[in-house]
Amino acid sequence: MHHRKNTPIPSEPTEADIQHEAYLLWIEEGRPEGRDQDHWFAARELLRHRHGRAARPRRHPGAAASVAN
Repeated sequence: MHHRKNTPIPSEPTEADIQHEAYLLWIEEGRPEGRDQDHWFAARELLRHRHGRAARPRRHPGAAASVAN
């Protein structure tokens, strides 16, 4: 008999996930000052929208350039 654990998917993104996504948005927008709350709320909505889908991890915009050089 096989038992499979049904791990519930959280209905909300974690604070750490939101912070990371907000950081990536901040980087993508050129690191503007004073927009931390805008990025936090945008990140939360983006992650909520991705809920239930296989979200691909985002890479730092400079990562591709440093690998290419």
